[in-house]
Amino acid sequence: MARSERDELEESALPAVLVRRSDLPVPLAHPARSFFGGLPRLPPQLDWPVAEVTANVTPEIVALTFVAQIDLAEVPGSGWSPLPKQGTLYFFCSSVFVGEGHPPCRVLYSPTDGGAYPDCAPPPNLMPLAGADGDAQVKWLDPALDFYAKVEFKYPLSFQLFRDFYFHEDAVGGELMIEELCKVLGPGEPEKRDLLQFRRAAEYERDEHWPFNWLLINYVVRSVLSHVVSDLKLGYYGKPLSDEVVAELKRVRAGAIGWLERSRTLTPMDDVDADTKTAFRSWWLDVVHVYERIHGQVRTYAGEFAADLGNAINHTIRCMATQDDDACDDAPLDFVANLERQNHWKTPTVKEGKYRHFRTALHQMLGYGSGPQGATEEHLEDMLLLQVQGDLAFFDWNSNIGCVLHFWIDRDALSQLDFSRVVATYECD
Repeated sequence: MARSERDELEESALPAVLVRRSDLPVPLAHPARSFFGGLPRLPPQLDWPVAEVTANVTPEIVALTFVAQIDLAEVPGSGWSPLPKQGTLYFFCSSVFVGEGHPPCRVLYSPTDGGAYPDCAPPPNLMPLAGADGDAQVKWLDPALDFYAKVEFKYPLSFQLFRDFYFHEDAVGGELMIEELCKVLGPGEPEKRDLLQFRRAAEYERDEHWPFNWLLINYVVRSVLSHVVSDLKLGYYGKPLSDEVVAELKRVRAGAIGWLERSRTLTPMDDVDADTKTAFRSWWLDVVHVYERIHGQVRTYAGEFAADLGNAINHTIRCMATQDDDACDDAPLDFVANLERQNHWKTPTVKEGKYRHFRTALHQMLGYGSGPQGATEEHLEDMLLLQVQGDLAFFDWNSNIGCVLHFWIDRDALSQLDFSRVVATYECD
């Protein structure tokens, strides 16, 4: 009897490990031994890796972005996994991906467990996330002032076994993939509209829950200033700004500086009283209206301010989560729940299975992995050490769910524990 396509795909299945992050980040002092972001617990004999990176025009030697630490004793796979049974892997990579199909990366290995050493202090030449003046850099974060402009938030990791299938745009393969993922992760939650990222300015105007602390005010004001300063400096694609537009932008800038100076005199996590909330929302909405009036005369679109605000709210809640377990109690419950559910497994569709492209970021070790281009096929003979899919946990530099970062190693190199031969691939759809 001829074998069906399903039988053939079943025979090609490889054991693999899903890497699941926590919903919210944790303080740096959290005892997790496997985690995304934060600071690596490097043994003293291992140096933080450096490489030449080009974020804009000029190449520079920088310390690479720390992506993950994985304690291999916590990774399931005894008896079949080619990975060492003990020890810790440390993943570093450039967070500048423009024109980088193979971004500079390093993977370090220590035979010790992930909790054996204290956090490694970030080196002075640590690259800002997305690089100095990189296209994906968050302009309202200042690497000189904001710790999390260079260091990602820390998310503890958990691991689950699953079977991975090799296929490309195939309905039968997608069906198998969905069956396997639902077996491990459950049927999934219904997709819900993002409470923050798809709001219009008028919705934010009516929402009395924000700004809920002075850190958020500081970030929102800085986001406004980043646009105003850029528009005043660059003009409109070579066309000089009119006197009226310059006057409007300078008025916005003066108001922003006033709010910024006020926020700097107050404790960042302090609550904001009702009158100040109303006044700040009114000022912010005025900024949006100014940009609506000067549309087509500056580079910034009015809609960018609502998007910036959603990002600033999420970033502020993440900062609160790094303080202690109860800090997020001071943020609006809906905002916190909205951020948490972004990491939850969503009910998959047939189309998503066919293209291996789900609304939930699927990070994994071993197996075949997923990618929108040819990396998984080109590295079919290699081992997938780690796949990091676009995830909102990685603010801007790798937040696009359609993008995938892989770390690959030759099988012989892995058997010799030679992690100097790891290569990275980065793909976007």
